[in-house]
Amino acid sequence: MITYRTFKYAGKFDKTVTVFTGDGKKNAQIIHISGFVKAIPMGVIEVTPRKINAGELTAGSQNTVPIIIKNTGDAPLTITAIKSMKFKTTYFTGNLVIPAGQTIPVPVTLRPTQSGRFLDIVLVYSDARNDIGRGYKAVLIGKAK
Repeated sequence: MITYRTFKYAGKFDKTVTVFTGDGKKNAQIIHISGFVKAIPMGVIEVTPRKINAGELTAGSQNTVPIIIKNTGDAPLTITAIKSMKFKTTYFTGNLVIPAGQTIPVPVTLRPTQSGRFLDIVLVYSDARNDIGRGYKAVLIGKAK
């Protein structure tokens, strides 16, 4: 049995599978599978802007910055987490539902440990069509004093 999982991968597909019988490459059989997967209604995440300027931050203090998340899809989108790649912290966890076509600011709390340039790459995890389980990347920049 050959299984091709099409979840979140709408549109035309063309796949080739080579089956070996154990008798060397001479007896290999090639199976060609092609088709079209109709998209199911799903949310599509967009962070605007993708590079978020957090402005002037205070080192050692909590600084709240909104991340603007838009659902450009045709079904509700659920945000489950926003995590820091650099600092290995979680800025948000829960189930925040964004209706189709809507934009919601999600406040995150930053706590720079030292003064100077602040840079973090955040991953926004969701059930969006364009999030394949690794999160949607955005960048937070600012200056801590």
